Amino acid sequence: MKKVLLIFASIAIFTIVGCREEKPKTETVIIEKQVENPKADESDGTSLNVDKDGVEFSTKNGDKKTEINIKD
Repeated sequence: MKKVLLIFASIAIFTIVGCREEKPKTETVIIEKQVENPKADESDGTSLNVDKDGVEFSTKNGDKKTEINIKD
């Protein structure tokens, strides 16, 4: 009786271990790239740029153009 129980337990353990689904291994790769500032177009309107050097405000309406730069 003990042999039958031992064989049954062994078969159950081998079945559980053998049929276990493995998760696929994934790897995350981070690529960093510097982005160039786009060229400012000369269309009418208002723009505000804030960066580590300061603040730039500009507005254009036809031939009238105003620019304000506040830099540290």
